[in-house]
Amino acid sequence: MTTSTSSQAVQQGVRVAKARKTLLGHVPISSPFYKFHPVTRLIMFVFFGVIPLFIFVPEVNFALLLINLMLMRWGRVNLRGLRIYMPIIFTVAIFMFTVVILAPGNDPSYTPLQAGPITIYYQPVFFTFAAYWRLIAMLFGTILYFSTNRERDMLVALRTLRLPFIASYVIGLSIRSAGMFMEDFRTIREAEQARGLDTKAMRFSDQVKLYMMYLIPLFSIALRRADEISNALFARGYTLTGRVGRGGKRQDYIRSLYKIRSRDIIAIAAMALIFAATGYVQMRYGTFAIEHSPLNIWLRGQLGIPF
Repeated sequence: MTTSTSSQAVQQGVRVAKARKTLLGHVPISSPFYKFHPVTRLIMFVFFGVIPLFIFVPEVNFALLLINLMLMRWGRVNLRGLRIYMPIIFTVAIFMFTVVILAPGNDPSYTPLQAGPITIYYQPVFFTFAAYWRLIAMLFGTILYFSTNRERDMLVALRTLRLPFIASYVIGLSIRSAGMFMEDFRTIREAEQARGLDTKAMRFSDQVKLYMMYLIPLFSIALRRADEISNALFARGYTLTGRVGRGGKRQDYIRSLYKIRSRDIIAIAAMALIFAATGYVQMRYGTFAIEHSPLNIWLRGQLGIPF
């Protein structure tokens, strides 16, 4: 839809869609990200998803999180939709800190701190705090990618990188299966609610049993869908080698619609340079080690804990 058409629709009081539904969520209909080739966007996904592994300083990972949010805002992603990830964010935090409080280890160098009736140890708690922000930075790098790319964009990127057909097929099918799984699960829950099932009034143990029972219809649907996908691919002449029946190479029309431009080369080169520099200074000098965290240094000074 062009800009003039959109403005006319707004003047007439017609609601204009701003996002397109995919199997893994919603992506904006128009976004500055679409000016870049799918390969550039895939490399950005790898960049934001892997670079936190070299960074142990929580402040830097928190800055990466803010960069991801700013890129989402720039890419016209509906930030209100991120609320669906809040249960995961809080659940991971509760699980990680519960484990480190109940099972901190028995290293004699740990510094005990009294928090009411509970004794915690500074070193494993701060390490868990730093690890949590690494995980969140990686998570939002993934959210950024799937909030600005459709499944087809990933397949185009993989084909452009000359990934074997069977590998790109498995990856693409896995992504689609994840989205279909969520859709099937939502359908089953809505069917139960339509029949009067109130899960909020159930005990926790009953809710756990109910979730275990979901595996039966989900597994049956997955088997039926796998057979349907296999028959559909066979009817269209697809083979595991990606070649047609006579042995020739199949033409890839979708890939021909995308061209790598100078801005893609500049963006890829910049990300590769930053990634290589980050990995080098961390492995060579330990620049992003947890000991260099300003928060860690400040807390140790306040608590009188030596390095």
